[in-house]
Amino acid sequence: MRLLGRLGFGAGGTLALVACGSPDGVVEVAAPAGQGTEATPTATQTPAPIENQAAKNVTPARDEPPAQRDSVEVSFATASRAGPRGAAMQWGLRRFADMRPDISVRVEPESPLGTRVAAGTAPHVAQVQQQSYWYLLGVDALTEISGLLNKMNVVKADYYFVPDTYTWNDLDHSIPPPRLMQGPQFGMPFQIEISGLVANGTLADVAGVSLPDSENSWTWADWSEWDAKMTDPEAGTYGTWARQDYHHQYMPLMYSNGLRKPFDDGLTKTMFDQPEALEAWEYLIGKITVHRTSPAYDETPTVSGDQSNPFAAGKIGIWPGGRAFSTGYGLAKIKERFRWTLLPEPLAIRGGPPAHLVSETPNVVTNRATRDGLEEQATELTVYLAGEEFQGRVGIARGHMPVHKAAIGAPTSVAPPPDGMRWLKDYADRPANRSRFYFGTWWEWWQHNRTIGSRAWRGEQAPAGALAACQAWGIKHLAEYQGLGGLQPFVSAPVYP
Repeated sequence: MRLLGRLGFGAGGTLALVACGSPDGVVEVAAPAGQGTEATPTATQTPAPIENQAAKNVTPARDEPPAQRDSVEVSFATASRAGPRGAAMQWGLRRFADMRPDISVRVEPESPLGTRVAAGTAPHVAQVQQQSYWYLLGVDALTEISGLLNKMNVVKADYYFVPDTYTWNDLDHSIPPPRLMQGPQFGMPFQIEISGLVANGTLADVAGVSLPDSENSWTWADWSEWDAKMTDPEAGTYGTWARQDYHHQYMPLMYSNGLRKPFDDGLTKTMFDQPEALEAWEYLIGKITVHRTSPAYDETPTVSGDQSNPFAAGKIGIWPGGRAFSTGYGLAKIKERFRWTLLPEPLAIRGGPPAHLVSETPNVVTNRATRDGLEEQATELTVYLAGEEFQGRVGIARGHMPVHKAAIGAPTSVAPPPDGMRWLKDYADRPANRSRFYFGTWWEWWQHNRTIGSRAWRGEQAPAGALAACQAWGIKHLAEYQGLGGLQPFVSAPVYP
């Protein structure tokens, strides 16, 4: 059965190349991934030597360059053009050119892919977000590369996997989620975003706070106590930077507190009516509106000063946010002004296993590659950019989390600064991690959910009332959702029947 028919998308659909979450945490909706404003780090700002020792130990795709033949051109649309993500991409494409001189890669900026697909001028390879992937899949604009990957001996267990991101897994909403690539495949993973925590070790020392450095070593109660110690109105410092951040703050805390997933199995309602969800919601909001240990929304510019966010300004003790997976953006800002570190996760009220929200951005092969006879070359580019060598370089530049399991644990990936980089791999290996549980109108649901919930974060409504309104909106929205081409989510075992 054609995927177009199964997905039920029409050619008139829209395409949004957007990233849900900002590396600086200033807003929840950010520019496309990789559109950082920071300059590319210099050699003195990188956390490890320019030579990637882990990459040296990797045998290239071919032991010797192929016999010289006419070069072909593969077009590649990517958001990774600036900051640490751009630095890693520049390095990787130079290395790929050395290995495959018969393939010339033309880098293009993101563009209205929907328009280009309709015109037949899409790039051969495109870096896309999950909602964009679903659109391209729905309008039959992608090339399945499963057979080519088998011929290239791609080891699927080497990669962190989020279903329905570059594979088709029947809207897999299972708990636990599948850990191994499966299903028809249209690309390869490229970058991962994951929730986590960073802390200002210097500020903690001044306040007499001993930051945790081992598993199961702190609780939400400890966090609140440390917040109070690190908050100093005269100095303009705060214990935490709490924000209405679905991906990096309140959903991970809800999961760690026992919430299994945000929707019921039949996708008829959200699960914000569960007590474990309300407890996490109220805990974070209380830092802003009750205890005043987090700056309020309108205070952020003042606290940030001449920096892009208050953590980089040295005014925040603990930040649960996107900086944990994108520390490279902080290196050029923080420099030697203070010592900072990643942290293990705190134990929640209900003592559940720590859990993170994970999203994956792939590089996908379009059907133009097939039309132009470049399917194999385009696939080789996607495989290289997912592989240990390039992802090892990602671990040095640190614009995002490596998708290759060996690369994330390489010495160059865990070397400071900042301290505690080893926790990033621990985050990624958590069996209780969750994906976004995407569905056809997820984006519309999430945008309005954020608007409703924002009243609590701004102190305009009690947290319980705002979350109840979010729950009512989820029921209303999903009552009108007819499934994706008639297809309801796949759940391997009952979670919330």
